[in-house]
Amino acid sequence: MTRGPRPSKPYNTRRRRAQHVLVGLAGLVALLAGSALLVAWLPQAVAEERAFLSASACRGTPTEDCLHSAWFTVESVHVQRGKQPGGWVRLSELPEEGAGRVQFSGLGAFLEGVRPGDRVAGTIWRGEIVVLSDSVGVQRTVSHPVGDPLLAAGSGILLVMGGGLCIYVSRQRLRSHEPSARPHRTALTAADACAVAGLGACTFTLMVVLHDRDGTLGALLALWIPAAAAVCAFLNRRHLRHRTRR
Repeated sequence: MTRGPRPSKPYNTRRRRAQHVLVGLAGLVALLAGSALLVAWLPQAVAEERAFLSASACRGTPTEDCLHSAWFTVESVHVQRGKQPGGWVRLSELPEEGAGRVQFSGLGAFLEGVRPGDRVAGTIWRGEIVVLSDSVGVQRTVSHPVGDPLLAAGSGILLVMGGGLCIYVSRQRLRSHEPSARPHRTALTAADACAVAGLGACTFTLMVVLHDRDGTLGALLALWIPAAAAVCAFLNRRHLRHRTRR
């Protein structure tokens, strides 16, 4: 005697539905966070980058919007290697010029070669040390504003795409449990997810590579827009083909 498939338990159905709702809520949070980055942080980062690039060397009394240099003595050095390389140096002398603990987001010839007791030159802008240098090399600090628009745009795009995808998948999964659910919708959702995930991987790669090479927001958009257009064309074609089959 053969047994048919076991009917799904009500609590399993409720649990899956709750999981889909949580995915949708997580997507909503990511979507709002990405929108905040693009609407709030991106314009501010662009303005600061333009102000820094247009700044000139100070003449006479230093002001916040001009670039001036100062010499510091290194008290201690910390270098972090691994997946998130970086480190910091602690400086002495001229505390009014922004001396103290200066952090770096990556390794460079300066950070790897500097030692306690060395004299280093610092470039100061708006009360922050943006560049440190010695006879070995020059390295930007985390306060350097160039590259922040690219980071804001890339992170915002990733969050918006990921959040939108989670909301879309959650909506389709919840609708698939309804009696009026349309067939072949799961396969279409999987294709959409793969396409958006591929565009997200492309966005992340562009952001990392351009940031390491001192790229700009324009370079990111110039390379990202064709990829986004190709993905949109692919998704639009799939949706049109899906509608014609119904």
